[in-house]
Amino acid sequence: MTANLNPASGDSTAWPTVAILASTLLWGTWWIPLRTLDALGFGSIWASGGGLLFPLLVMLPIVILHRQRIIAAGWPLILGAFFFACAIALYAEGVLRGQVARVILLFYLTPVWSTLLAHFMLGKPITKRRILTLLFGLAGMLVILGGGDASDTNLLPRNIGEWLGLISGVAWGLAMVYTQRTPTHPLADKVALQFIFALLIFAGLTVIPGGREWSIHFDITLTTIGWLLGFAFIWNLPVVWLTFYGGSRIEPGRVAILLMMEVAIGIITASIFTDELFGQREFIGAVLIISAGLVEFVKLPGSGKTAERLNPDG
Repeated sequence: MTANLNPASGDSTAWPTVAILASTLLWGTWWIPLRTLDALGFGSIWASGGGLLFPLLVMLPIVILHRQRIIAAGWPLILGAFFFACAIALYAEGVLRGQVARVILLFYLTPVWSTLLAHFMLGKPITKRRILTLLFGLAGMLVILGGGDASDTNLLPRNIGEWLGLISGVAWGLAMVYTQRTPTHPLADKVALQFIFALLIFAGLTVIPGGREWSIHFDITLTTIGWLLGFAFIWNLPVVWLTFYGGSRIEPGRVAILLMMEVAIGIITASIFTDELFGQREFIGAVLIISAGLVEFVKLPGSGKTAERLNPDG
């Protein structure tokens, strides 16, 4: 079997695919600066939220200068940025409140939502290949979420953090659908709008009991400043840019499946830097989830096309 990820090959999705895959490295480790800042700030929203505030301050002039262009683009642009921001803010709060691995896995039910939303809202076909990738991905999640005793067989969210992770996946699916409707709109507008919404939504989540506090009670040290700037400009700004670039040019279900690579990265880093378990079951599940991403852009034996419509005769 062969894979074609050569941007010079004439495949218009090659660079967007590379961008999405590159973003998984940042998404998979995104929780590290987020949790570190939360610890350094003792739960203050000003520490973790600063990672969203600084990129916003950089990008805000773009919104002001190009407000007429943004208004002219209409609701698809605004809703795409809004749901993207919802996904990020809810995911961030979920990671802060729940176990990293489980929140990531619940978020990555998003291929189901993305595929269904793309089918009903964009008229995208559900293909045989897509069915296969979903089966791999969901099988991996079931392996990881399943357990050896009765308490581990519950695959529903167990706390507010996990519910936030699940809902963020639905928001992500909606974001990718609306982003598809503005494929040629300048990325800078999308990224800037997203940071406006993300900071507002993340701040709004403080109303949920157990959320961030508004009081400023953290030490402004070189360590805090370093993590804050790193979260803002090494993680947040590049990952949002890469994701919008790829998401505007690739079908939503495929974006979600490619992003499932983040699951393995997130689980592995969580097992290294936290006391969360990463055993044989987690390893098998991660392999299945990675396979879901590989199936999407690898040519399978006997298949003449990358995707075929699912129909009664096929």
